[in-house]
Formats: sequence, C-alpha cells, structure tokens
Amino acid sequence: MKLRLEKICQENILPQKHFLHEPNRACLNTFFIKKGLVRIYYLKNGKEITDNFSAENEWITSIYSFLQNIPDHFYIQTLEETEVIKISIDDLEDCFIDFPEMERFGRMLISKYFLEQSERIISLQFNSAKERYKFFERASKNKLTRVPLGMLASYLGMTQETLSRIRSL
Repeated sequence: MKLRLEKICQENILPQKHFLHEPNRACLNTFFIKKGLVRIYYLKNGKEITDNFSAENEWITSIYSFLQNIPDHFYIQTLEETEVIKISIDDLEDCFIDFPEMERFGRMLISKYFLEQSERIISLQFNSAKERYKFFERASKNKLTRVPLGMLASYLGMTQETLSRIRSL
C-alpha cells in the first residue's frame, strides 16, 4: 500500500492566491495540506462567502463536487504559499477497492467533515456572534492570526465591523 500511495500522491508547492479549484467544473482532487493555509468560498451577489479554512495536517476539497463528480460553485484558493499533496478521485477509488483500510480511512474523513459542518450549522443557527468567534479562537488557534479579518467575518456569519468589536472586548 505504501508504494501505491507514493505513486498516486503528487506534491506541489503553490504560491499565495493559487486556485486549486474553480466553479463550473468538477473537483476531481482532494488535497492534504502539509504547510500553508487554504480557503474554500463561493460568490453570492458578487460577494465572497467563506465556507471553510484548512491548514497544516488537514484535507480540503469541494466535497459535494468531489463525491458526485459534478461541477459546483466553489473556489479553493491558497491564502499563503502552500505545500499540498494532491490525490485524484480515480486513484483514491482504486485504493479503496484494493485496500480496505484505505476505504475505512476515507469513511473516517467524510464522517469528520460532516460532523464539523453540522457543528458549524448549529453554531450559526444558535450561537451569538461572540460565541462563534470564541469557538473559532479555541478550535482554530493555528489559523486565527493568519486568516484575513474579512474572510473570518464571512466564515463566522457576521460583518467585519461586528468581528472587530468582538475582538476588542
């Protein structure tokens, strides 16, 4: 299995503001971040809405597009120079067939992703802006000082002014 993984993994160092995925095409790859920071976002009425951030030792993909092999409306962009390991869906599917432990690993990653998304939705529905910020501050210390405030405000579902007020308390 190790040799197979070495064969299918492509390592790349990407500059800041590099797009890993753009709208209106299927996202055929998943990315493991060795170093750097990446965000996933979409445009709504011309405004960027941040959906997620990923940093060192995390994965990022446009999950719906990746799993369904259909175009979507998301951008995935580096916020810093970023070192990634890229794996295509086809290579990953072949590994799932050949190595049951890889399929289990994939299920664990998907479960983790859906739990995080569920927590985020619950947080947006039931927590105050201050509570959402404090949770991000605790859960994402490695990202807090690296994410531009406007993007963080968008992710947390608040204006940049509200975020600035909360941070000054």
